[in-house]
Amino acid sequence: MFETIEKAVKQLQAAQNKLVETLDMAAIEALVIVFELMLGQDDDEWATLSATDQASILADIQAADFDGMTPELKRQVLQLLLVATMREDGLQANYQVTPDAIGMWVGFVIEQFVAEGAPVKVTDLTVGSGNLLATVAQVLGQQKNEMTASGVENDDTMLTIASGMAALLGLDWQLTLADAVADQPAVNQDVVIADLPVGYYPSTVPTDFTTQADEGMTYVHHLLIEQAIKALRPGGLAALIVPANLFESEQAANILKYLQGPDVFFQALLQFPEKLFTNEKAAKAILVLQRSGGDAVQATPVMLARTPELTNVAENKNFVSEITAWMTANSLRHA
Repeated sequence: MFETIEKAVKQLQAAQNKLVETLDMAAIEALVIVFELMLGQDDDEWATLSATDQASILADIQAADFDGMTPELKRQVLQLLLVATMREDGLQANYQVTPDAIGMWVGFVIEQFVAEGAPVKVTDLTVGSGNLLATVAQVLGQQKNEMTASGVENDDTMLTIASGMAALLGLDWQLTLADAVADQPAVNQDVVIADLPVGYYPSTVPTDFTTQADEGMTYVHHLLIEQAIKALRPGGLAALIVPANLFESEQAANILKYLQGPDVFFQALLQFPEKLFTNEKAAKAILVLQRSGGDAVQATPVMLARTPELTNVAENKNFVSEITAWMTANSLRHA
């Protein structure tokens, strides 16, 4: 399996690198063209290349044998391509791909929340490259859920990448270019996910946000947490990737006040091993929230835990059992 993935990545990277060199473009722009070629779509810049260059690039793509892979292998190939591309272009942290070590835990929580075989509406407030949404789609597909998926992104290049990923995986997503803070992107969703960007919101905050800072600029991830709850149906679940130090910043009082309010139940905070991140400031956690109403109840106790090391199979098995039991006891498990 690994050899198949490695071969496909190398061949597609060869095609991408030739586009970078011949068209003098960034790696992310070349990847967009690779996706278009894999999907049989036209591209104006591609049309400027010589027949010899085109034939060489198409041969690399053909040699990847992408179409013959399973959906899971395809997603892994695309994920590795994206990671290498982000590294090559030196894109900022907020554009980085959500790794499987985090995304699969998001998928697990959602899988337990959603009844097997039931239709489910899922939106990603910060869809980025689409890898997190694809991970969740894969997990829900395994338990035969009919998923209606949507995503919001404020960067048109990243939205193009996400659209290409969906098409290459045979998934039907409704993607929107928008500011997820300024515009309410979705309503009445069963599940909201997001790998939240970290930093200050650069524009004027709409007046109806409880999480707005008392003075100065507001953290954008605080605003998106509130927006995620607005997007849910009563009783719907949000699984949001947030900074591990969410409750330690100078604006922590605002987000804590919101999470103690009448609209939301703060159900869990799942942190990850420190070894997973390059430095302590980059550490992430999964914040699990539920919109009040429907069959939602406040979990007792709130789950505050750290996931085991990836290599520790026994501890991971025990942790899965622990979360499953906790979700069952608190009416969060419907699988």
